[in-house]
Parts: sequence; C-alpha cells; structure tokens
Amino acid sequence: MKLAAIDLDGTLLDPLGNIPKKNQEALHTFDHQGGIIVLATGRSILSVKEVFGNLKMNGYVLASNGAYIARVEKGETAAVLKRFDIPVDKISKTFELAEQVGVTIVASRETQDDRITFESIADEVDSPYYAQFHLQDASATELLRQVHEGEISYFKLAFNDPDEKKLKALRVLFDAAGIHSVYTDTHWLEVMADGVNKGTSLLYLAKHLQIDPKRILAFGDQENDIEMLKVSGVGVAMDNALEPVKEIAQQVTKSNEEAGVAVVLEKYL
Repeated sequence: MKLAAIDLDGTLLDPLGNIPKKNQEALHTFDHQGGIIVLATGRSILSVKEVFGNLKMNGYVLASNGAYIARVEKGETAAVLKRFDIPVDKISKTFELAEQVGVTIVASRETQDDRITFESIADEVDSPYYAQFHLQDASATELLRQVHEGEISYFKLAFNDPDEKKLKALRVLFDAAGIHSVYTDTHWLEVMADGVNKGTSLLYLAKHLQIDPKRILAFGDQENDIEMLKVSGVGVAMDNALEPVKEIAQQVTKSNEEAGVAVVLEKYL
C-alpha cells in the first residue's frame, strides 16, 4: 500500500483524544518506508495541523470531512490543494433550520470556528471532538451579514446538541430541504458543500499524487467515513465502528483504544 488515509476521532485517537504509542510507531515506520500519511477527519484544519505537529511528521489533510485538502509540513499548511466553500443560500437555510430546532452551530472557516447558540448552552458533551475547535461566539445575524457581503465563507457547518432527538429532528428538516448531512459522532451532525465527502476528496488527492486508489488503505468508524472506505483498495473499520461502517469494510480491526490502526498497518510494513 502506498497511502494510508486515517480518520482521527474513534480511529487513530484513543477515547481521550491521544494517539497510542503503537499507532505513532506504525505511522512513522510507514512514512520512513515511503508511505504517504493522510489524516481524513471532520476536524478543522487548525486542529489537524496540531496533530501532525505533535507527530513530528509531514503529510496530507482532508479536513472538515474533505472540504479542505492541504499538504502539512512541520505543523503548518505548506500548500492548499483544494477547498470547497458552502454556497451562501445553503448557509442561510441551515442557520434558519438550526434556530427553529434550537441546535448550536459551529461554522468552520480557515482561521477560526464561529459558534452560534440559539438557546442557553446546555452542558457540552464531554468529548475531545468539541475541544478541537478554535471557538469564537457570535450572532447569526452578524455572521450571515458577513457571509452575504462576501467578507467570510465557510467550508463546514457542524450542529451539536446533547439531545440526540433534536439532531434527528434537524436532519429530517435538512432532508426535506434537500440538504445532505452526515453524522460524525452521536452528538454531531455536519453539512458541507454538495458532493463533498472524504471519499471524493481522497480520490481527488490520489489523482493529484498519481496514486491508484487500489493502493490506498483507509481506516474509519463513523458514517462520514463510509465513502472513503468504499473508494479505497482496502477499507478497514474499527471494532468500535458503527455497524453500517463494518458492513461495507473489507476488514475489521481492534478498537481505537487497542491501537487498531497499528494492528493493520504493521501488516503492510
């Protein structure tokens, strides 16, 4: 295998948000042997750069579920290969529906993540996923003004609430409005530009690097990983993955708590 595309939360990272030592060692060995590491995640580019910096490795990023494709070197963005901004009318509609349900929005742009809260903030779900955002609280009215005037743009909108029923209700509204959404975790529902997902972005990167998708090894655990596993030569689901992910994967490895990525990656070293 020439390229390893790896999700972060629930896959490469353990339940506390750390990278197990065995995973770190396997990644470094794969890199030293000429393999290409791609971190494919729902996290923002700001967060993924920190992960690469901590690993002391260079590689590629499919951030925000593939909406932002970049080369990272020494913990910094060396080159942006592609970004997919969400159309203004789609941003406006999702804001409207989120306000209707009372769900918090985290809107990601290149430099920060804007949080819009329509109800008093409930206790945040204790998850490393929330901690990765570089949050700035703002009003929906002001942000929409900036979006409409072209001052800012977003490539991912994340909707969060401790109440899973509210997110399910929001998804029904999204579906009725023709807005595709994907779960990245039980408490996170996310929206990108039409047609953008980890799978399409991974194929874009493979073409850029002139790598046959059959030589790609991909790892994931959540709904937003399914397309990526499908387009790869070998798609691997974690033992802690959702059942639909396991069903489409060619292999199931150990859980993220047991360094399941290393278990499989070591077979290709």
